[in-house]
Amino acid sequence: MNVPVATAERSQRFVRGWVVLAGVFGVMLITSGMVFYALGAFLDAFVDEQGFSTGLAGAGVGMFLLASGLCGYYTGKLVNRFDARWVITAGTAVSTVGMALLSQVRSGWQMFVVMTIFGIGFGLCGLVPTTTLVTRWFERRRSVAMAISSTGLSLGGIILLPQMSVRIEADTLVYWAPRFAVVYCVLLLISTWFFLRAWPKDVGLQPDGERRSNESGGTPDRPPPGTPYQQAIRTRFFVFTAIGFVLVMSSQVGAIQHMYKLTGDRLGSDAAAGAVQVLAGTSVVARICGGIAALKVSLRWLTMVLMVVQAIGLCVLAVADSRLAILFGVLVLGSAMGNLLMLHPLILADAFGVRDYSRIYGFGSLLMVSGLAGGPFLTGVLNDAYSYRSAFFVLAAIAVAGLVVYSFAGDPNREYLAAPAPESEWAAPVRS
Repeated sequence: MNVPVATAERSQRFVRGWVVLAGVFGVMLITSGMVFYALGAFLDAFVDEQGFSTGLAGAGVGMFLLASGLCGYYTGKLVNRFDARWVITAGTAVSTVGMALLSQVRSGWQMFVVMTIFGIGFGLCGLVPTTTLVTRWFERRRSVAMAISSTGLSLGGIILLPQMSVRIEADTLVYWAPRFAVVYCVLLLISTWFFLRAWPKDVGLQPDGERRSNESGGTPDRPPPGTPYQQAIRTRFFVFTAIGFVLVMSSQVGAIQHMYKLTGDRLGSDAAAGAVQVLAGTSVVARICGGIAALKVSLRWLTMVLMVVQAIGLCVLAVADSRLAILFGVLVLGSAMGNLLMLHPLILADAFGVRDYSRIYGFGSLLMVSGLAGGPFLTGVLNDAYSYRSAFFVLAAIAVAGLVVYSFAGDPNREYLAAPAPESEWAAPVRS
């Protein structure tokens, strides 16, 4: 039976975008599972194997986050200028070296140097290049595509982290770090070079698989639509959105990092492990549902509702002292947790377009580093001084403050839809 040519072409165009999405999913799964979520296991090993204090090891996490945030900011500019695959490959090389060097850490200053290298590599191949690829390849179905790809972040922690933790506990980080580095490098390079392409137009397509109308006209490519970086970051919408997400992510990450200890203190270690697994699993399911919902409702109102949901979840966990109550609080918090991280890049892409998205999101991510690093620290200090009840109520108040600030951002202008910026302001990417 012959398949109509038009049907076959549509099928091929459809498949190509989802192949790229599969590569993005793989990169997110590997980097989150073997780096971000594994940081706790690595630093626990520093305490056990090298005799570092918990505070010194925690400072290593802060150095990693600072380095990755700063590098993520500059990565946005690199992704605009060069093929994203080469940027991710450079990040893979640097972070592989950082992971292997974990086995050589014997002192505090060595840990800070290694974690800086590790963080720089992670920033080069993390959320900035991967979410940029999703925004380039998908427009109408962008929220669903972002939901699917970012699910890899949670699954990395669920699938890869336990395997690494078991091996470190059975042997040592000194033994396993170089071996983890080899596996990490190979998997990332496969995901990058077998699946990813920098732009749809590299294969004669537009976002969502539409055919390009002038593939061989001989005229230079016009820049993709979008607000220039310098103009975007000065808008009221960007400023209030950035501050709102700093506050909301600070409260979220503070709760996530202390979820195990809070549950363990109240119900025991077995319940603590289960709570963390339920939290991760809930975020996976909720993220897919949120991606579908984002196709039908306003991103602004969906975000504000989820900020309220997060605050409610934190309040429930502040007072929960039974398995049922903690389970309810975890389910509520998890439903917001997965979605808010996904909605941040979606909001920026929707407001400012694709043109300078990587730089705009990179700068927004840099600002959020303060929240990511400060949330767990503040939660720990409040627990030491008072209790987790007080700490989680404060986190809920911070989330509400983030909601209030974000509500003042208003609706984006989207002036770029009517008047794209001149080509001279945009450097065309260098491709292989």
